[in-house]
Amino acid sequence: MIALAEDSLYTYSGSNSGCGEVEVRLRYRRLYNDAFLLLADGSTLRRTLFTVVCLITLIGSSFRPMPGPSFARGSIEAFESGLDSMELTEEDKDERLYYSVYQVRKGDTVSGIALEYDVTIDTIFSANNIQSAKSIQPGQYLKIPNQSGIVYPAHAGDTVASIAEKYEISVDRIIESNGLLSEELSSPLTLFLPDARLPNAVLREISGDLFHWPVRGYITSWYSWRRDPFTGKNSFHSGIDIGVPMRTSIAASMEGTVSETGYSAIMGNYVIMKHAGGWKTLYAHMDSISVKSGQYVSRGGRLGYSGNTGYSTGPHVHFSVYKNGKSVNPANVLK
Repeated sequence: MIALAEDSLYTYSGSNSGCGEVEVRLRYRRLYNDAFLLLADGSTLRRTLFTVVCLITLIGSSFRPMPGPSFARGSIEAFESGLDSMELTEEDKDERLYYSVYQVRKGDTVSGIALEYDVTIDTIFSANNIQSAKSIQPGQYLKIPNQSGIVYPAHAGDTVASIAEKYEISVDRIIESNGLLSEELSSPLTLFLPDARLPNAVLREISGDLFHWPVRGYITSWYSWRRDPFTGKNSFHSGIDIGVPMRTSIAASMEGTVSETGYSAIMGNYVIMKHAGGWKTLYAHMDSISVKSGQYVSRGGRLGYSGNTGYSTGPHVHFSVYKNGKSVNPANVLK
């Protein structure tokens, strides 16, 4: 039967126990296994041909192209594995998280990219762990989620319900976007929080719009080492001095709470403010103070008036900025 051609018919005619002539038509489909057995079981030439066919088959399989999608989509875990978005139905895409990859072009802005993909700028900042909008460069690749939200590293004791309450978002949306099986979480676990926003102070810090100038004037001394105007010795000046006329109104550089007011022989009349995100600001050499400790002041709110009190050679405002207790060059964060 091996010699039969593919899909050929074999016809048999004969008697059927006295019931007359019958014709039986059998259809045979030749199998590839039959061909290999024929080659392997035959002459030396056939066996040689069989070996060559096997070698060609093995060598050819080693040249199969590796999968390499030009863009990756999927959940947070699937993004790393390059799961193709075609595996998701249109209904799935409305609920589950997936990413596109965007290469930054010259002239791009984060707000422009966010508008193109219909997400918030918080989403792009958070998904790519961007600390400063100025750090984005042409040629850089950005992960763009298909929905607005932020990336959140779950901590010990976190539950979906507690996170949803903290960010004022839906429990169901968190479960659907992350493909969770329950509201209980195991840490460490990174979640995507749909519809959540970054704290305003964090967003402004990334955007470079955190602090405004407390007064408008000219810089008389920078954040750097300098020669002390009284002793002539080198010392580090941990702030900037802004020269202004006497009794110029001093504004809060950022909204926050007044944590301390007072007078010292070095700073004269001073105000220290505490802000969100671990920030503090100091305003010194004031002529008079207009606020009290514990008072909330909005950005631009009056703290007092400039003067020449304390260790000073003329009317000016000494302005210092601190992040988590460490001094920061005010020139790098002022707008």
